Amino acid sequence: MRGKLGNWMETSLLHLSAVLIGVSKAGFGGGTGVLVTPLLTLVLPPKEVVALMLPLLLATDILSLGYYWRRWDTRNVVALMPGALLGILLGGRLLGMLSDLALKRIIGVLACLFAGLQILRERLPSAVEGYQPRYWHGLGAGMVTGLSSTLAHVGGVITSMFLLPQKLPNRTFVGTTTLLYFLINGSKMPVYLGLGLIDLPLLRRDLPLLPTLALGVLLGIWLNRRVSATLFSRIVLAFVLLTGIKLLLLP
Repeated sequence: MRGKLGNWMETSLLHLSAVLIGVSKAGFGGGTGVLVTPLLTLVLPPKEVVALMLPLLLATDILSLGYYWRRWDTRNVVALMPGALLGILLGGRLLGMLSDLALKRIIGVLACLFAGLQILRERLPSAVEGYQPRYWHGLGAGMVTGLSSTLAHVGGVITSMFLLPQKLPNRTFVGTTTLLYFLINGSKMPVYLGLGLIDLPLLRRDLPLLPTLALGVLLGIWLNRRVSATLFSRIVLAFVLLTGIKLLLLP
C-alpha cells in the first residue's frame, strides 16, 4: 500500500510541477518556477529531480523562442552568457561531487534565498533608476545564474534582477530572458549527460508530462487575464519558503 501511495504522490507532484513550469513560462506569477525543484525534492532524490526538469524546461524554451524570435536585446545576452557558462561548468563539477543529502540542503538554502530575492526583484525598477550595467556586473550575474540554475534551476531570478532596472520594453525583456534560458538550459544538457543524470529511461518518464506542460502554459495565459499575479506570486513564494525550510530540516 505504501508503495502505491508513494508512486501516486510522485506522479501527482511531477504533473503539478509540469503545470507550474508551464504557468511560469506563460509569464504568470513571477516566482512560480522557483517552487518546482524544492517541491519535487521532497519525494525524489535531488539529482533525479534536476535531471527530470531539464528536458521539460528546454522544451518550453524552444516553444517560447519561436514566439519571441529576434525580440531579444543582444547586448544583455552577450553580457550574461560568458559568466553563465562558467557558472554551469562550476555547477557541473559540484553536482558530480555532492551527495544527495548535501544537494538537498543546498536546494533548501536556495529556495529560501530566492524567495527573498523574488520579493526584492519586484521593488528593483522603482528603487534603481537609470541603471546601466558594466561588463563585470553581467559576468557576476551570469555566473550566479549559471551556478544556481545548474544546481536547482532557479537562476531566472538573478537574470530578472539584472534586466529589470534597465527598463527594457516588455517584449524585449521577455525575449531576452527566453533566449538566455534557452542557451543556459541547452548548455546544461551536455553537463548532465556527462554526469550520467539524463538517459533514455528518464526521457521516457518526461514524455507523459509534455501535454501537462502545454496545459500549464494555457492555464498561465488564462490566469493572466483573470487572477491577480501579485497575490498568486505571494502564495507561491510562501510555499517556496516553507518547502525550503523543510528541506533544511529533513534527514
